[in-house]
Amino acid sequence: MAATTAGALPTRPVGPFPGIPPLPTRRTGAVRRRVTTRDRWRVAWDRGTWYLTKWFRQMLHVLTHPEDAFWELKRAGDWWSVPTLLLAWIFARMGVMGFMWFHYIFPGVEKDKWTFERIMQQIASTFTISMANFIYNGNPEDTSILQEGFRITIPFVTWCLAHYAIAMIFYGEGGLKDIMVAGVFSFTPYIFFSWPASLLLTNSTTLSERQLYYSINWIVNFWIIYLFWTHIRVIHDFTANRTLATYIISLITVVIIWALLALVYALTKNTYEFFYELFYELTTR
Repeated sequence: MAATTAGALPTRPVGPFPGIPPLPTRRTGAVRRRVTTRDRWRVAWDRGTWYLTKWFRQMLHVLTHPEDAFWELKRAGDWWSVPTLLLAWIFARMGVMGFMWFHYIFPGVEKDKWTFERIMQQIASTFTISMANFIYNGNPEDTSILQEGFRITIPFVTWCLAHYAIAMIFYGEGGLKDIMVAGVFSFTPYIFFSWPASLLLTNSTTLSERQLYYSINWIVNFWIIYLFWTHIRVIHDFTANRTLATYIISLITVVIIWALLALVYALTKNTYEFFYELFYELTTR
């Protein structure tokens, strides 16, 4: 048996998936048949079904055995799973906004005593510098699928780029594809459980019982954080300390990137207004 090459991945069991349906080709030999559009549509349907089945199984694997699942994604992940699961994430978000009953939209948090809800809100606003309110909160009557798409896609892409840069500094083994694929699969709990909780709980409980819905919401959030921690450790083969350092520095890098973009936008806007006023003065006087 040939020796294992240096730097090769250790062997781990990869989930069994049947072979992907091949593209239709012309037959050779005694039997020749022209490939029709119907044949191509049929094969495209078979290939699409094969990929969706594979990704669905991988999502279930992430929920049940996250370490083995992320190792499998590092070996058998697909680029097309990233936009597909981003769309599923966006539709899940729209489902949350559409199914949430009106008395849950702006319930407010009691400020006179420290409750679980107030503690969680304080932690979220402190560690995310209130950016979580921009990303995840909003009035369902004032939002749209395009707006929610930007609120989800832009932070996700920013995180992937920032994390890739930091991971390379720490000699991480995962590439940009591994980071994006594992990152989008880490939101599987939100895709599966957020909109059913919004549909069932907000329409069947009163406002005084909202702690049940918010508790499930925070369980999903902590589950996602754990999956991010796990996939960083697995795909880069990091220790716990290096994983924590990469995690924190990546979050700080995301904040710096957004701050720089906001500064560039402000300077560009001021420059445009200056030249516009100058042009207006020169052409009217």
